[in-house]
Amino acid sequence: MVRLFGRIFIVLTLVIFISYARAQPYPFARDFAKGVIYFPDSTQKSGLIKWFPAQEEKLIFRENEKAPKQKFPPEELAGFQVDTFKFRSISGFQVYGNDFALLGKMSEINHTFGQLLDSGKVNSYLVYYSGYNALAGSAQSYLNILFEKKTDSGFVYAAYPVAMRMKDKKFEKVKDNLQSFFRDYPEIAEKIKTIQQQDGVTEILNMVRRLE
Repeated sequence: MVRLFGRIFIVLTLVIFISYARAQPYPFARDFAKGVIYFPDSTQKSGLIKWFPAQEEKLIFRENEKAPKQKFPPEELAGFQVDTFKFRSISGFQVYGNDFALLGKMSEINHTFGQLLDSGKVNSYLVYYSGYNALAGSAQSYLNILFEKKTDSGFVYAAYPVAMRMKDKKFEKVKDNLQSFFRDYPEIAEKIKTIQQQDGVTEILNMVRRLE
């Protein structure tokens, strides 16, 4: 029953995430919202927050409606929280963006905020990459699930593209990258071999949530 509930929760959550990618309905994406920013020294400050979900985008903060605006790049904060949305500052990783479906080339992100989905031995985030869709001739927001684990040499990451159409050969590259990341977890690595584009990330997230 617990596993079934967990699977249903992940499926419903992902449906919402895909809607986010298309409509950007975060309460702080267009207007200021009450929240808390966290600094690397573990201090925090409450106030009003505005942040558009895209790489390198600065967070705008003001202590109240009459206070002056302050801008913080992701690397200057540990994270922030608005309502139930929790974000952490993450850096130095690759995602699947506008150059992957056609060229097979991943996109670099130096710094951004990722929405924390789950924390444990392997953390998982929702990450946005803002790029340009040459076929559509317009800007596009690409949604990725980002997995993070800590090693002796630092943090290591692996991404999974959500709602991105790609040829089978491209998807095999995605699976290869994930298998390498999860090599210390044989059960997950084996499962990755069989996943399909439509629901692959759901199965992986469920297995990651059960890691002890």
